[in-house]
Amino acid sequence: MVGGGRGQRVLFLTHHLPWPASSGGRLREAQLLGRLAHRFDIDLVAISKVPEADRRAVDEALVRGIHAHVFAAHQSPRPRISPHVRRHRSASARAHLASWWSRHQDCLVHVEGHYLLGLLPPPARSCALVVEHNIESALFGQRADLATSGRERRRLRSAAALTQDTERLAWRTAASVGAITPEDCAVIRRHAPFAAVHHLPNGADHLHAAPLPCADRDAAVSDLLFVGNFAYLPSQDAARWLLTAIFPAVTASRPSTTLTFAGSGPPAWLVEAARVDPRVRVTGPVPDLTGWLDAAQVVVCPLRIGGGVKVKVLEALSRGRAVVTTSVGVQGLGELPAGAVLVRDDASSIAQSCLSLLASAEIRRSQQECAQDAVRLLPTWDQAADALARVWGSWAGVTRRPDLAVTPR
Repeated sequence: MVGGGRGQRVLFLTHHLPWPASSGGRLREAQLLGRLAHRFDIDLVAISKVPEADRRAVDEALVRGIHAHVFAAHQSPRPRISPHVRRHRSASARAHLASWWSRHQDCLVHVEGHYLLGLLPPPARSCALVVEHNIESALFGQRADLATSGRERRRLRSAAALTQDTERLAWRTAASVGAITPEDCAVIRRHAPFAAVHHLPNGADHLHAAPLPCADRDAAVSDLLFVGNFAYLPSQDAARWLLTAIFPAVTASRPSTTLTFAGSGPPAWLVEAARVDPRVRVTGPVPDLTGWLDAAQVVVCPLRIGGGVKVKVLEALSRGRAVVTTSVGVQGLGELPAGAVLVRDDASSIAQSCLSLLASAEIRRSQQECAQDAVRLLPTWDQAADALARVWGSWAGVTRRPDLAVTPR
């Protein structure tokens, strides 16, 4: 068994409780913590934008043997700090973390996202492992490229610059940095050449290859399915593009095509679109995605903004579905078998690929077989947990000189 035994203590600092696993970030943390809780003594601290909802899930941590504390995140009034840092101010969390560190200075501090590092007392920052799900400054840059007004473009470019400065400072301050994809690891190494950088991948096997008995019985057959956390801006952008540009191009040739949006946090405009067009369905949160994935002819994931690994693509592959996505959608998946995923980056090409798959059961079946081959090459969650456990288990309390950098507070 990898790891240092349950006697080794880890402070796990994040911006939400992982349960319920309603987003890719929550799912990753839930899968990893569920596997590591019996190996390590974990104290989880969440700086939450939905504290009441997260506090209702504290029992999910307790049953796994994890000590959990939830603190409300507050918006900082300071305008010239990065947006992620500004949204996660918490004096009560800062006090709790200072007290924890005073009693556990020989323990590992795991920080999910550079923007939480400044909540730690300065000595703890140079002893931390910072794990990035995305390069957040790059996402702001992608949003700026898509902005339709000069004012919005300037705002997003400013946010990208502020975030980039904060990211690089955190990477240079922390003892170690982790990233989900090799590409993001390379970016971090380029800008923090003296940092110890670890590849900490996602798993791809949480939706089993065989049909599950608990599959959602309300799942309806759909020609096209997009799965996402629609409270997340990159998923919102993809949903709007799919609804306003891609779907009309599909229905111009195949008017009866149906489209389902499955996932939490659908905005009002998406719900309204389903109300006025009977071909469109918006489910909201679903207890089990397997039924919806299995009932879809084509899973479409038209992301234009994003980083890291897209859990929605992993899930579709794990169910052996025909998938049409973008270059952003396949980031971090490495070299997949030819034909496992159709990658298209403009609305017309995405629509045409969807139409080709919908028109031919044989073409769909061929891609589904390639998808099943692809998922066998991807890490399991046990392997992902072992990778993180190796970092935790080998922790030697390496520190940086505190005068090298000071993360914004």
